[in-house]
Amino acid sequence: MKKICNYISVFILLLLAVTGCKDNDNWTIIEEAQPGTYVVGSATIFSGEASTSALKPVKLDLGDGLSETKPEIIGIYTWLKAGGEFNISVCKAVGEEPVHYGKGEVVEEVPDVISICNLSAGGPAFTVASDGLYNIIVNTSLNQVSILPVSWGIIGAATEGAWDKETPFNAPKFDATSTTVEWEMSTTLNAGEFKFRYSGNWGYEIPYDAASKVKIFTDVTGTKEGTDNILTEGFSSMETGGANLVTNIGGQFSVYMKYDIRAGQFSARYVLTGEPVVPPAYPENLFIVGDAFQGWTPETDAEECIPVNGTPSSFWKIAYLNPGGFKFTVKLGWGGDFGIAEENADAIGEYTKGGNNINVTTPGYYLIYVNLEDNTVSVTDVNIYLVGKVNGGDSWEYEEANKFTVDNAAKKITSPAFAADGNLRMCIKHPGLSDWWRAEFNIYEGKIEYRGNGGDQPAVPVKAGQKAVLDFTDGTGVIQ
Repeated sequence: MKKICNYISVFILLLLAVTGCKDNDNWTIIEEAQPGTYVVGSATIFSGEASTSALKPVKLDLGDGLSETKPEIIGIYTWLKAGGEFNISVCKAVGEEPVHYGKGEVVEEVPDVISICNLSAGGPAFTVASDGLYNIIVNTSLNQVSILPVSWGIIGAATEGAWDKETPFNAPKFDATSTTVEWEMSTTLNAGEFKFRYSGNWGYEIPYDAASKVKIFTDVTGTKEGTDNILTEGFSSMETGGANLVTNIGGQFSVYMKYDIRAGQFSARYVLTGEPVVPPAYPENLFIVGDAFQGWTPETDAEECIPVNGTPSSFWKIAYLNPGGFKFTVKLGWGGDFGIAEENADAIGEYTKGGNNINVTTPGYYLIYVNLEDNTVSVTDVNIYLVGKVNGGDSWEYEEANKFTVDNAAKKITSPAFAADGNLRMCIKHPGLSDWWRAEFNIYEGKIEYRGNGGDQPAVPVKAGQKAVLDFTDGTGVIQ
């Protein structure tokens, strides 16, 4: 009987041991690694080639709001320890011994931003200088690895640094039991847009082949669009390369971010810890009306101005104005209408919101910009620019060579010839704009369509040598 009891005890212990090994597959060695590329070693949380240590296809930034994956570019976000080593392990087939790759020739090194190296079979293992989350990207065709330290911050119009500088989180906290990394901060937010970003830039370019590069994302954001893309007090999933997050109120917030290493998923939440700061209420719509435009009857003659993306206080419009006067209404009828406080002789000028009409003496196209937060009205010459790859490079800045030409006699505004094939992007330039894309537009089926408060517009492919010709009197455009 004693022997039977001993046998039963041993069986129960073995059963418990086997069951315990299945609790966390991060720590389980797979006897036969599946084909794939893995990160392994004492610097990682992985004891071998497991599904959670496998590198997977990475979303790449194509610009113009587009993204794609390429089978040669794979990656993983994971926690690395400074006291250990790690290798890139490649298994070609089930049953074959994986090949461990170490550090080869350095291709590029930017301290605290990125390290790009060739992979060397049997080469010295990789190490990192400090514990933290890292983004490890492998290009299987070039046999290269890119290692980026990840120090998250929050950036955007809603933040203290606006779109120029990240507000950093506190040091990350790694939980080995749950295999999660968490960040938190206490910060003041304004009503507006924001994202989470690392590396101090919007993405990073890494070699794709001998002649070209691809750009990886270095930001995460919510998975929804527009005003639905918000944080709550519960964790919401994040993704790379999506639309900006939005907060509708300002105040003091505690902001939390989390990465689940096993699931490969970022999430975030925030909690208002002080009194809410409710932004001023602005009209949803603004219209231009007057005999300098189409007439003084708002119901039939007024035409809508374009909202500046993510800026509830501001609107813009390009209009052909005749001698006469004009002002603004907030609806297709009188009530809430306004003009300027000054008495002007001709259209161009910087004005204060008031009750007088804006007088026009010289006919032609004008750019009108209204800021209801500052109570200003600006009327300038038209400034429209091409941006992006059609200019022959990858410039997203205003450059005089890419400025449109205005022909007031023909009532046409024409772009320079496109220097290269690419997707057409057009925008206005005005001192009131913080970013060019907040006032962009494009041509679809012969009509000028405005981005307004929407996301990226659908791509419009064009060829080198073509031009865009715009007619704002009837809202039409052609590419020829």
